[in-house]
Amino acid sequence: MLRFLLFCLFTFCANAQELPKLLDHKKNDPLLPITYYFNTAFDVIQNPYYFSQSDYRQKHWDMFKRISSPDHSIKKDGGYKKLFEDEFLTARILPNVGLHMLGGAYDKLYMYQWFEANNYPAPMAFTFVLSYLGHFGNEALELTNENITSHDHIADLFFFDAMSFYLAFNPKIMNFLVGDLGMQAWHLQPMFNFEKSDVTNAGLNYVFRPDFFDSKFRPMILIGMLNLAGVSYELAPKQFITTAFGMALTDPLEQKGKFVSAFFYDKEDGLSAALYLNGTEEYRARLNLFPEIFNFEKLKLGLLLGQKRDDSEVIGINVNMPIGLAFGD
Repeated sequence: MLRFLLFCLFTFCANAQELPKLLDHKKNDPLLPITYYFNTAFDVIQNPYYFSQSDYRQKHWDMFKRISSPDHSIKKDGGYKKLFEDEFLTARILPNVGLHMLGGAYDKLYMYQWFEANNYPAPMAFTFVLSYLGHFGNEALELTNENITSHDHIADLFFFDAMSFYLAFNPKIMNFLVGDLGMQAWHLQPMFNFEKSDVTNAGLNYVFRPDFFDSKFRPMILIGMLNLAGVSYELAPKQFITTAFGMALTDPLEQKGKFVSAFFYDKEDGLSAALYLNGTEEYRARLNLFPEIFNFEKLKLGLLLGQKRDDSEVIGINVNMPIGLAFGD
């Protein structure tokens, strides 16, 4: 496994000049890796029916014990055949491939280019450590639910996350995903809620929006803890408004969820505003305004306005920080 990871990490770096350039207007953000960590590690808390962020440090230790002896854990939870059947032959393969492999590949290439642009001495090593810290935290929070066995963690961390490194530095694959399929990352803005002492508004979302018809209208698919399909309309070059509908997962193993509608505005390959109705994390309505919509020269301002199903309200603000501050129940 170690040899495979090293092969993925270093062999494909030689082709980096042929890879699509994902880093553009965000390259001056000095704290982007920390934002990425919170979005990744706390991604699953969007589903409060299944997961909780309580006992965060203890769950990390429990997760380490599960994966430190993978052979023992695999056999204890049913064996290699059951692992393969559950993680590769059921609906679980969809988030494994879509989020861990494809989404992970996009993020790893993005972060590698960020570390490189900011003159870090070993951008690949930083990318490797950061991505696995985030995914390890995310897997740790999945321990909340007893239906998630070690098979899920081992498949994600040792196979799908490892494969994403191969994809990230394969020019043909990444140019197809980004160029032909119009792949982008529309991640959320993590906020620390002082009143509840936890993280809110964190999450990873990936969008595919190909220009199949050479038209101002384009189909759009968003995958994450919610899955949406919709249509984007090009207002001006690289400026779109999008309407989408779909499902927010409440039971990821059974693929059960609730109906969600969403509206987006993006420009210059960056998400500027996102409104979710009946979305994740018990928000009845949630509006995120990103720094791209304000377009200040030196000030990066992000805002969160949300109302929960119990009628409580949440307000969050982020000014030039990797994680914002939120207030409300």
